[in-house]
Formats: sequence, structure tokens, C-alpha cells
Amino acid sequence: MGTPVIYREDGNEIAFFYVKSYIEDYREPGGAYPPLNSVYYLYGVYLDTLQDLYKYPMIIDGQPSDNDIRKTFLGGLVLQRPALLLLGDVLYAGFGGLCDAFNYTGSVVAVNLATQSTYTWTTQAGNTSLYSDDWTAWHGGGAGGIWQAGMGLSSDGKDVFFTIDNGGGSTATTLDVTPKDGRKPLAVLSETVARITLDEASGAGIQLVDFFRPSDWQTDSGQDIGSGGLAILDTSIFKTMDGKRIGVATSTNPKMYVTEVDNLGGYLQGKDGTDGILQTIALEGEVFGAIGSYPLEGGYIYVNPGNTALSAYAFTQNASSLFSFAGKSSETNGHWGGAGLPTITSSNGQSATGIVWATDVQAGLRAFKAVPVNGTLVELPLPKVEGAVKFGRPVFGNGKVFVVDGQGRLIVLGKRLK
Repeated sequence: MGTPVIYREDGNEIAFFYVKSYIEDYREPGGAYPPLNSVYYLYGVYLDTLQDLYKYPMIIDGQPSDNDIRKTFLGGLVLQRPALLLLGDVLYAGFGGLCDAFNYTGSVVAVNLATQSTYTWTTQAGNTSLYSDDWTAWHGGGAGGIWQAGMGLSSDGKDVFFTIDNGGGSTATTLDVTPKDGRKPLAVLSETVARITLDEASGAGIQLVDFFRPSDWQTDSGQDIGSGGLAILDTSIFKTMDGKRIGVATSTNPKMYVTEVDNLGGYLQGKDGTDGILQTIALEGEVFGAIGSYPLEGGYIYVNPGNTALSAYAFTQNASSLFSFAGKSSETNGHWGGAGLPTITSSNGQSATGIVWATDVQAGLRAFKAVPVNGTLVELPLPKVEGAVKFGRPVFGNGKVFVVDGQGRLIVLGKRLK
């Protein structure tokens, strides 16, 4: 079962979420055992009664992809990995592999909650993409999962942005040296940042708008860009000299990629076959998740790689490099693949009130002043939290912070009332 989103309609609050179940002997004999007999349902449940919404749950399986009708959605071979994105009446979900098992293909599923119209888009499409009817064939569907380790799908209010991991071409011995414009069609989208749009009016369904692929995607030893999503930064502070919107993608490469949101960068579009993006920032560790940002006091972004320190980068609009290292925490997080995504709060948007929050699998919840002092992120004292779930992040409401600890308990911290 996935984490729900709340949809409001005619005064009702409805929780929508995906559930994986099975239908005995649905596609193959053997009861529930063969993965092909597993299916995904989309549930709609009234929050006040927990009763099912009319015509829900609906089954998602068997839906052909808008960009390759051979690639149908097989729920038993994939997992809903990133958090859901609700954009108007349309609910988006990203799907990746079961730790790279079986014959799977990464995909995005979009459901219009008002009409139940369903659209599916695959990351591995076209005649050059891998395809096999054998569900046990490892990467037989091309792979290219969407997972992002705790980071949800991103949106600018119209289109949807995400990253795609290893897939077709990633391990090819013949390297691709042909530059590609990101705003022209590309069917096999392994190891890319992607932007898609949904065109319901014309019946075209989900279509690719733009992409960025790192120049070293075939030589990165599996340390791909799919481990972290794309963060779209607040344009009130974070924009280029000519007013372009900025996005930041993370990876296990380990690097941060700073791109234009409206021109992600394509492939080999820079000088002498380099990345045609705004900036590449080398990191000390691999990132599972995404960055956090603070649009006050000049602007900062924060990244929390595994087995190293939480780091802050200051924004300077008129510099040749938009972001420069500003400081890091004195303590390191002690887990390679489970550090939490940085979350930043302030007191009603007032300057000098910013706090960076991050979970640590071993140390629990940690908090720091948002602006480094002499190159150090100053840690703030908190009550002890016994560890944290992998890729976790705190949430906030009514003056309280909510976090799930390492034992699966919901912990609430707040100011004690007199």
C-alpha cells in the first residue's frame, strides 16, 4: 500500500492510494504465487467514513502505454516508488522495479479522478527498446524504473518532472556519441531527467516534452541519476540572470545537476560534447532523494549524501557558478543509502528564522540553523528520537513536527504548553 493524497470534492475529503494485491490464476496457474497474478488497484476512500468512493477501487493492470502499445502495465513486476502527485483532477504515480527483479519497464500512470480516464507512459518505448513476453527475463522490458528514493514527482503546475534509472543502453559496450536535443523525441529514456505533459483533449495522452541525460551515463558504473528527483526552485529568488527557472537533480554519481527547467539540457549539448546545463556540482557521497531549498537570506540549497555531512550551497545569481559551497554539519550521517531529504521551515517567512531538518537512520531527527556560521551548519538541540525510517522526512503542522522513528512509531515534537 502506498501513501495517500487527499482530494477535495463537493465538501468531501477523499484519500486516494495504490494497493497491490493479487487475483488467483489471473494470468498464470499457481494461485497467487506467480508475480503475473499480482495487480495494482487505485482506491478512493472517504476520510470521514472510510467507505469506498463509487466506482472505486479501479484496477490499473493491462493498460497499454500511450507511447508504445506493446508495453502494458503489469502490477506484479513493479512497485509504486515515488510519492503520488495530484495535479488538478489528475493523479500521477511513478513505478519502478522490485529491486531490479523480473522483466519490468518503468512507467508513469495518470488517472483523471473525475472521469477515471487512465493514461500510461513508459520510459522504454519504440522499436529499439527491449521487449519480451517472458516475465522472468531480467530487464526484458528495458527496465528504466522511476524510484527517486523518497522524493515525489515534481510539477510546475502543468507538466510533471522526474528521473529515470538504468535501462536500455546503460551497459552498452558501444557508447552513444550522438548529441541529442532534449526537446526532440527520444524513445528510450534511460538515466535521464524527464518532463512530460498530459494532453487529454486531443487524445494523445502522456507525451515527452524535454529531457536531460548526463554525458557519462554509460560509464558511471551503475551510479545513475535515478536515485533522486528534480527539485524545481522558487523563482522569487532562484533564477538565472535572464530570468530562467532553475531545477536541481541529484544522483548516486555522486553529483548535483543544475538545469534550466524550461530547457533541461538534452544530451551532449554543451561545449565539446559536455553537458549543456547550468552547473554540475561534485559531492562527497551518493544522494538518495533530493535537495531542500531556502528562498530567504540570499537563497540556499541543501543536500544530504550518504556517509557524509549535510551540506549547504549559497546562491549567487550573477556568478559563473550559481551555487557555491557555504558550509556543512560537523556530524556525518552514518548510513550509505537511507539519509533523509532536507526539509526547511521558517517562522512566517521571516529572515533569520530558517531551520533545516533531516532524518538520520541512526541518530533520528536533526535540526540546524539554515544559514551556516563560519562554514558550519549549527545544530539545534532536540529531544532524542530513536532512529528514523530510510529516506524519511519530517512534516509540520500546528506548531509541531511529526516524524516516524526507526521502530515505526509516529513521534510528535512541539513546544510544551504551560
